Order: sequence, then C-alpha cells, then structure tokens
Amino acid sequence: MKLSDQILVRRLGLVLGIKLVLLFCLWWGFVRDQRVEVDASGMAAQALVQSSVSIEKDKQ
Repeated sequence: MKLSDQILVRRLGLVLGIKLVLLFCLWWGFVRDQRVEVDASGMAAQALVQSSVSIEKDKQ
C-alpha cells in the first residue's frame, strides 16, 4: 500500500471514530433517558387503525 493510501485510511478511520464518539455523546445526552410504554391493547388498536386506513385508500 502506498504512503498516501495509508494516510487516507488513517484519516478516514479517525473521522469515523470522531463521528461515532459524537453520535454516542448525542445519544447519551438526549435519548438514553427517554422511555416509551407499550401495552398490548394500545399496540393492537394502532395496528387495526393502520390496516383499516390502508384498506380504505386501496378501495378509492
């Protein structure tokens, strides 16, 4: 591998590492404490609403 290729690979790895660290920091700061409660009846109601809407659109 040429020296210029090695430098490029090293720089790309560094940029990827920085992006992963920043993404983790954003998740840690804003997302990790968020929770969504899902119960069976709520999920069933949502699934039934979505399927009936798509069926009505297909009929038109």
